[in-house]
Amino acid sequence: MMLSSGLPPVFLLLTALELSWSLTDEEKKIILDEHNKYRSQVSPPAMDMLKMSWDTELEAFAQAYAEKCIWDHNKERGRRGENLFAMAPTLDLEFAVEDWNGEEKYYNLTTSMCVPGQMCGHYTQVVWASTHQIGCGAKFCEKIEGIETEDMYLLVCNYYPPGNMKGRKPYKEGPSCSQCPEGRVCVNSLCGNQEPQPSHHPQPRSQPQPQPSQNPQPHSQPQPQPSHPQPHSRPQPQPNHHLQPCSQPQPSQNLQH
Repeated sequence: MMLSSGLPPVFLLLTALELSWSLTDEEKKIILDEHNKYRSQVSPPAMDMLKMSWDTELEAFAQAYAEKCIWDHNKERGRRGENLFAMAPTLDLEFAVEDWNGEEKYYNLTTSMCVPGQMCGHYTQVVWASTHQIGCGAKFCEKIEGIETEDMYLLVCNYYPPGNMKGRKPYKEGPSCSQCPEGRVCVNSLCGNQEPQPSHHPQPRSQPQPQPSQNPQPHSQPQPQPSHPQPHSRPQPQPNHHLQPCSQPQPSQNLQH
Protein backbone atom coordinates (compact mmCIF):
# COMPACT_ATOMS: atom_id res chain seq x y z
CA MET A 1 0.00 0.00 0.00
CA MET A 2 1.44 3.35 -1.06
CA LEU A 3 1.41 5.91 1.74
CA SER A 4 4.11 8.37 0.74
CA SER A 5 1.94 10.67 -1.40
CA GLY A 6 -0.79 11.08 1.22
CA LEU A 7 1.33 11.04 4.37
CA PRO A 8 2.19 14.76 4.81
CA PRO A 9 -1.46 15.96 4.56
CA VAL A 10 -2.49 13.35 7.16
CA PHE A 11 0.15 14.60 9.57
CA LEU A 12 -0.99 18.19 9.04
CA LEU A 13 -4.61 17.20 9.69
CA LEU A 14 -3.76 15.40 12.92
CA THR A 15 -1.75 18.38 14.10
CA ALA A 16 -4.70 20.69 13.47
CA LEU A 17 -7.02 18.35 15.36
CA GLU A 18 -4.70 18.23 18.33
CA LEU A 19 -4.50 22.01 18.52
CA SER A 20 -8.22 22.72 18.25
CA TRP A 21 -10.02 19.58 19.42
CA SER A 22 -13.30 20.04 21.25
CA LEU A 23 -16.77 18.56 21.14
CA THR A 24 -19.25 20.24 18.81
CA ASP A 25 -22.59 21.53 20.06
CA GLU A 26 -24.26 18.60 18.30
CA GLU A 27 -21.96 16.10 20.04
CA LYS A 28 -22.63 17.70 23.43
CA LYS A 29 -26.36 17.43 22.78
CA ILE A 30 -26.00 13.74 21.89
CA ILE A 31 -24.22 13.00 25.17
CA LEU A 32 -26.75 14.97 27.24
CA ASP A 33 -29.79 13.54 25.47
CA GLU A 34 -28.51 9.97 25.79
CA HIS A 35 -27.97 10.39 29.53
CA ASN A 36 -31.44 11.83 30.05
CA LYS A 37 -32.96 9.12 27.87
CA TYR A 38 -31.53 6.31 29.98
CA ARG A 39 -32.36 8.16 33.21
CA SER A 40 -36.00 8.42 32.11
CA GLN A 41 -36.13 4.72 31.25
CA VAL A 42 -34.86 3.17 34.49
CA SER A 43 -36.73 0.08 35.61
CA PRO A 44 -38.22 0.06 38.17
CA PRO A 45 -39.07 3.76 37.69
CA ALA A 46 -37.54 6.49 39.84
CA MET A 47 -39.40 8.84 42.17
CA ASP A 48 -36.63 11.45 42.31
CA MET A 49 -34.61 11.32 39.05
CA LEU A 50 -33.37 14.81 38.16
CA LYS A 51 -33.06 15.91 34.56
CA MET A 52 -29.44 16.61 33.62
CA SER A 53 -28.17 19.83 32.05
CA TRP A 54 -24.84 20.65 30.38
CA ASP A 55 -22.28 22.53 32.47
CA THR A 56 -19.48 24.44 30.74
CA GLU A 57 -17.17 24.36 33.77
CA LEU A 58 -17.41 20.57 33.96
CA GLU A 59 -16.84 20.47 30.19
CA ALA A 60 -13.65 22.54 30.48
CA PHE A 61 -12.43 20.38 33.37
CA ALA A 62 -13.09 17.16 31.44
CA GLN A 63 -11.49 18.50 28.25
CA ALA A 64 -8.34 19.55 30.09
CA TYR A 65 -7.96 16.04 31.48
CA ALA A 66 -8.75 14.35 28.17
CA GLU A 67 -5.88 16.32 26.60
CA LYS A 68 -3.45 14.40 28.83
CA CYS A 69 -4.37 11.04 27.23
CA ILE A 70 -4.19 9.06 30.49
CA TRP A 71 -6.18 5.85 31.07
CA ASP A 72 -6.91 6.44 34.74
CA HIS A 73 -9.31 8.55 36.75
CA ASN A 74 -8.35 12.14 37.44
CA LYS A 75 -6.97 12.21 40.97
CA GLU A 76 -7.65 15.97 41.11
CA ARG A 77 -11.35 15.71 40.27
CA GLY A 78 -12.48 16.54 43.84
CA ARG A 79 -16.27 16.39 44.23
CA ARG A 80 -16.95 15.39 40.67
CA GLY A 81 -18.10 12.04 39.33
CA GLU A 82 -16.24 10.67 36.32
CA ASN A 83 -16.69 8.13 33.53
CA LEU A 84 -14.01 7.32 30.94
CA PHE A 85 -14.30 5.59 27.58
CA ALA A 86 -11.66 4.83 24.93
CA MET A 87 -12.61 3.77 21.43
CA ALA A 88 -11.36 3.34 17.87
CA PRO A 89 -11.55 3.92 14.98
CA THR A 90 -14.30 6.57 15.41
CA LEU A 91 -15.76 8.67 18.20
CA ASP A 92 -19.20 7.08 18.65
CA LEU A 93 -20.79 8.97 21.53
CA GLU A 94 -24.12 7.15 21.49
CA PHE A 95 -22.29 3.84 21.73
CA ALA A 96 -20.20 5.06 24.67
CA VAL A 97 -23.20 6.13 26.78
CA GLU A 98 -25.10 3.01 25.72
CA ASP A 99 -22.20 0.87 26.88
CA TRP A 100 -22.04 2.61 30.26
CA ASN A 101 -25.77 2.12 30.70
CA GLY A 102 -25.45 -1.50 29.59
CA GLU A 103 -23.91 -2.37 32.95
CA GLU A 104 -27.47 -2.27 34.29
CA LYS A 105 -27.77 -6.00 33.63
CA TYR A 106 -25.08 -6.67 36.24
CA TYR A 107 -26.58 -4.42 38.94
CA ASN A 108 -29.18 -5.43 41.52
CA LEU A 109 -31.06 -2.34 42.70
CA THR A 110 -32.69 -4.18 45.60
CA THR A 111 -29.38 -5.23 47.15
CA SER A 112 -27.24 -2.43 45.66
CA MET A 113 -24.81 -5.15 44.58
CA CYS A 114 -22.94 -5.79 41.34
CA VAL A 115 -22.31 -9.24 39.87
CA PRO A 116 -18.81 -10.30 41.02
CA GLY A 117 -16.19 -9.70 38.35
CA GLN A 118 -18.34 -7.14 36.49
CA MET A 119 -18.42 -3.33 36.50
CA CYS A 120 -21.52 -1.34 37.48
CA GLY A 121 -20.13 2.06 38.48
CA HIS A 122 -20.55 3.63 35.06
CA TYR A 123 -24.24 2.69 35.01
CA THR A 124 -24.93 3.88 38.54
CA GLN A 125 -23.28 7.23 37.78
CA VAL A 126 -25.36 7.65 34.61
CA VAL A 127 -28.60 7.09 36.58
CA TRP A 128 -27.62 8.64 39.93
CA ALA A 129 -30.77 10.58 40.76
CA SER A 130 -29.24 13.64 42.45
CA THR A 131 -26.63 14.20 39.71
CA HIS A 132 -28.00 17.01 37.55
CA GLN A 133 -24.96 18.49 35.77
CA ILE A 134 -22.67 16.94 33.18
CA GLY A 135 -19.77 18.15 31.08
CA CYS A 136 -17.54 16.08 28.80
CA GLY A 137 -14.39 16.40 26.73
CA ALA A 138 -12.73 14.20 24.14
CA LYS A 139 -9.34 13.86 22.50
CA PHE A 140 -7.81 11.84 19.69
CA CYS A 141 -4.68 10.30 21.22
CA GLU A 142 -1.92 8.69 19.22
CA LYS A 143 -0.94 7.00 22.48
CA ILE A 144 -2.99 6.73 25.68
CA GLU A 145 -0.92 6.10 28.78
CA GLY A 146 -2.04 2.75 30.18
CA ILE A 147 -3.39 1.33 26.88
CA GLU A 148 -1.30 -0.58 24.36
CA THR A 149 -3.59 0.14 21.41
CA GLU A 150 -2.59 3.29 19.54
CA ASP A 151 -4.66 5.95 17.77
CA MET A 152 -7.76 5.96 19.97
CA TYR A 153 -10.29 8.53 21.10
CA LEU A 154 -10.54 9.23 24.82
CA LEU A 155 -13.88 10.44 26.18
CA VAL A 156 -14.04 11.96 29.68
CA CYS A 157 -17.35 12.88 31.35
CA ASN A 158 -17.57 14.63 34.72
CA TYR A 159 -20.70 14.86 36.85
CA TYR A 160 -21.99 17.03 39.70
CA PRO A 161 -22.86 16.25 42.34
CA PRO A 162 -21.02 12.95 42.11
CA GLY A 163 -22.78 9.60 42.35
CA ASN A 164 -21.70 6.20 43.59
CA MET A 165 -21.93 7.04 47.28
CA LYS A 166 -21.10 3.95 49.31
CA GLY A 167 -24.13 2.29 50.88
CA ARG A 168 -26.66 4.30 48.86
CA LYS A 169 -28.89 3.32 45.96
CA PRO A 170 -28.71 5.41 42.79
CA TYR A 171 -32.39 6.37 43.03
CA LYS A 172 -35.62 5.77 44.95
CA GLU A 173 -38.01 3.26 43.43
CA GLY A 174 -41.60 4.35 42.91
CA PRO A 175 -43.94 6.24 40.58
CA SER A 176 -42.02 8.56 38.26
CA CYS A 177 -41.56 12.11 39.58
CA SER A 178 -43.56 11.41 42.75
CA GLN A 179 -40.77 12.91 44.91
CA CYS A 180 -39.39 15.71 42.75
CA PRO A 181 -37.67 18.47 44.76
CA GLU A 182 -39.54 21.73 45.23
CA GLY A 183 -39.38 23.89 42.12
CA ARG A 184 -39.03 20.91 39.77
CA VAL A 185 -41.69 19.66 37.40
CA CYS A 186 -42.10 16.30 35.71
CA VAL A 187 -40.69 16.23 32.17
CA ASN A 188 -40.59 12.85 30.42
CA SER A 189 -40.39 10.97 33.75
CA LEU A 190 -37.60 13.29 34.96
CA CYS A 191 -37.68 16.09 37.52
CA GLY A 192 -36.87 19.08 35.32
CA ASN A 193 -36.47 22.77 36.02
CA GLN A 194 -39.67 24.76 35.95
CA GLU A 195 -39.69 27.04 32.93
CA PRO A 196 -40.29 30.70 33.78
CA GLN A 197 -43.69 31.84 32.62
CA PRO A 198 -43.88 35.02 30.52
CA SER A 199 -45.43 37.90 32.43
CA HIS A 200 -48.65 39.28 31.02
CA HIS A 201 -49.50 42.90 31.85
CA PRO A 202 -53.07 43.96 31.17
CA GLN A 203 -53.25 46.58 28.46
CA PRO A 204 -55.51 49.61 29.05
CA ARG A 205 -58.65 49.40 27.01
CA SER A 206 -58.89 51.91 24.23
CA GLN A 207 -61.77 54.32 24.62
CA PRO A 208 -64.23 54.37 21.74
CA GLN A 209 -63.80 57.51 19.68
CA PRO A 210 -66.92 59.35 18.53
CA GLN A 211 -67.52 58.96 14.84
CA PRO A 212 -68.48 61.98 12.76
CA SER A 213 -72.10 61.84 11.66
CA GLN A 214 -72.55 61.17 8.00
CA ASN A 215 -75.51 61.81 5.78
CA PRO A 216 -77.16 58.58 4.83
CA GLN A 217 -76.33 57.46 1.32
CA PRO A 218 -78.68 55.47 -0.81
CA HIS A 219 -77.85 51.81 -0.82
CA SER A 220 -76.75 50.38 -4.12
CA GLN A 221 -78.61 47.28 -5.12
CA PRO A 222 -76.41 44.20 -5.40
CA GLN A 223 -76.01 43.04 -8.94
CA PRO A 224 -76.37 39.33 -9.59
CA GLN A 225 -73.12 37.75 -10.52
CA PRO A 226 -72.88 34.92 -13.00
CA SER A 227 -72.04 31.74 -11.23
CA HIS A 228 -69.03 29.84 -12.45
CA PRO A 229 -68.36 26.46 -10.92
CA GLN A 230 -64.97 26.41 -9.32
CA PRO A 231 -62.86 23.30 -9.77
CA HIS A 232 -62.32 21.44 -6.55
CA SER A 233 -58.71 21.21 -5.55
CA ARG A 234 -57.62 17.65 -5.02
CA PRO A 235 -56.10 16.88 -1.66
CA GLN A 236 -52.43 16.15 -2.04
CA PRO A 237 -51.25 12.92 -0.44
CA GLN A 238 -48.84 13.48 2.39
CA PRO A 239 -45.57 11.56 2.27
CA ASN A 240 -45.25 8.80 4.81
CA HIS A 241 -42.23 9.13 7.04
CA HIS A 242 -41.08 5.89 8.56
CA LEU A 243 -38.19 6.06 10.95
CA GLN A 244 -35.88 3.18 10.32
CA PRO A 245 -33.81 1.92 13.21
CA CYS A 246 -30.17 2.61 12.60
CA SER A 247 -27.72 -0.07 13.46
CA GLN A 248 -24.96 1.26 15.64
CA PRO A 249 -21.47 0.80 14.21
CA GLN A 250 -19.42 -1.30 16.54
CA PRO A 251 -15.96 0.12 17.15
CA SER A 252 -13.16 -2.32 16.68
CA GLN A 253 -11.67 -1.33 20.02
CA ASN A 254 -13.42 0.11 23.06
CA LEU A 255 -12.57 0.31 26.73
CA GLN A 256 -14.23 1.90 29.72
CA HIS A 257 -12.91 2.99 33.08
